[in-house]
Amino acid sequence: MLKRLIPALGLVALLLCGCGAAKSGPKVYSAGFEHNDSTAVISPMVLNGKNWKPVGQPITLTFERQDGAVTTVLDTLRMVEIQGVQYAQLSYLNSYNGGKELDYAVSLVALADGATETVSFSGRNLMKPSALPIFKIEGISNLAFVENPSPATEYLAALIAADERLVVLPEDVYLTDKAIEWWVERNPKAMSSAKKFEIGSIPAESSLAAAFGKARKEAKGKYQCAAIDARGYTCLVIRNTSNGNHILAWALPVCTNRQTQWYLKNFYFENETTLAMIYYKGSSMTKIRINLANKTILR
Repeated sequence: MLKRLIPALGLVALLLCGCGAAKSGPKVYSAGFEHNDSTAVISPMVLNGKNWKPVGQPITLTFERQDGAVTTVLDTLRMVEIQGVQYAQLSYLNSYNGGKELDYAVSLVALADGATETVSFSGRNLMKPSALPIFKIEGISNLAFVENPSPATEYLAALIAADERLVVLPEDVYLTDKAIEWWVERNPKAMSSAKKFEIGSIPAESSLAAAFGKARKEAKGKYQCAAIDARGYTCLVIRNTSNGNHILAWALPVCTNRQTQWYLKNFYFENETTLAMIYYKGSSMTKIRINLANKTILR
């Protein structure tokens, strides 16, 4: 069922008395607004004398999100005009992983034809998930992938840049975050009971790849391996010397208490495809071997 944020007449009054309805020549535009957890419906209206009348067809905006997201519309609808084009502006928040990962998006919907521009900002929630919809995101926007931005996109970019809730993460660190996130999600039982594991690729632009060059390494055959603490994880990064590619073979949270958490004491190659790791927790020791060729785990 659609939820109406503000009745249409109430919204009209707000726009006229507060931020003002967008104007273009003799027309004054406003809009009714309804939404559910996946779409928003915007109904453009024009002022005809003293009455607001619908114009054209309602515009449906489908929220951009991945499967499993919980979507929250954050603000009431606003009317803005950019170089003579009138838009409805709204923002929404997609939350994942219990609110630990967030996508914040702002959309502009052209009232004349329904053309939509959206800028999003994605990353880790720096606040407790229980505080939602109050949030603070450390991450990156999709603006880096936009070619030939339009005036509407530039307007949205300025909004994103001025929003103190959004903390821009350097791209190399963001790529490291995504590589670690990928590995952890696919290997949840790697340290306990898993018999196989998945290996993740590391972009050359990642801070992990940069740190690898300065780290102490073990080598055998075509492989080099280094242990790197990054973004709260101890990562075993391997470089294939035959092609120069970096891969993430293993990642566990950085040990902060050696009595209660596993601590990586040592690692070495037993042969050209098998990497051995020695872990301690308190007085307990475990040896884990991972085969890089068939991606199996021996304990």
